[in-house]
Amino acid sequence: MRVNVLLPILAYLSSVASAQTYADPPPAFHQCTKTLTYQLFFNNLKIGQMTRVLRWQDKQAQINAYSNIEVLATKTRFNQQSQVYWSEQQQSFLSKGFRREVNGLLGGKSDVSFSKDGTSSKVNVDGKVSSFSSDSLPLLDVDAIGSQMRLGLIEGKARFEYKLQDTDDVNRYHFQVMGKERLNSNFGSINTIRVEQIKKSDRKLVMWFSPDVDYQLVRATYKRKILDLKAVLLSNKKVCPPTSQFSHSTPPNRP
Repeated sequence: MRVNVLLPILAYLSSVASAQTYADPPPAFHQCTKTLTYQLFFNNLKIGQMTRVLRWQDKQAQINAYSNIEVLATKTRFNQQSQVYWSEQQQSFLSKGFRREVNGLLGGKSDVSFSKDGTSSKVNVDGKVSSFSSDSLPLLDVDAIGSQMRLGLIEGKARFEYKLQDTDDVNRYHFQVMGKERLNSNFGSINTIRVEQIKKSDRKLVMWFSPDVDYQLVRATYKRKILDLKAVLLSNKKVCPPTSQFSHSTPPNRP
């Protein structure tokens, strides 16, 4: 099983007012660190956990995602560091770059950088360099897509379209809000917004984001051929500087 199949599930793909209102919030809003841990399932069997740590400072975030996965006696370790920032010009989240290291099945190292406006990217996979460009939507990594989708849900948007830059290709993703559902979760009975990938008849990706849990992704399922994957949020921890009067608050436009 390819490890990066799990990434669209956690595209939060995978964090109340408009983005314009909070384009330049008080400095205290930019110091919080969030840690989210997900239980991962393959065919209803637990295969490991994935943790994402988001550290905001000013208008950019350092995001670290790591996991240990075991499927059919095959162990894989995944680690990715990415940089996401808020673009005043485009009024959206963009990607600066990300580094990915996979040990085990299909192991290797990748280093991806993006141009300032997101129109081009450079991908280095184990020394092999490729370039990509886009004349329409900006190229984004999975963390920037997750941040932008979460903001869109807070703003009440119902349709989303992104170009995801992975380590081997650029893929176009379309999502649509399908309604609201109440789910039983590790945080009790919560309200959720159901989002589904559309325009792909050979797969089914469904994500549930909860306004009761900081608009975070609380559950996701992905089915394609023999793949049956699921991610469930186990914990959502936030730490802010004790000197800040906002130490127990979450800035509305931050992932």
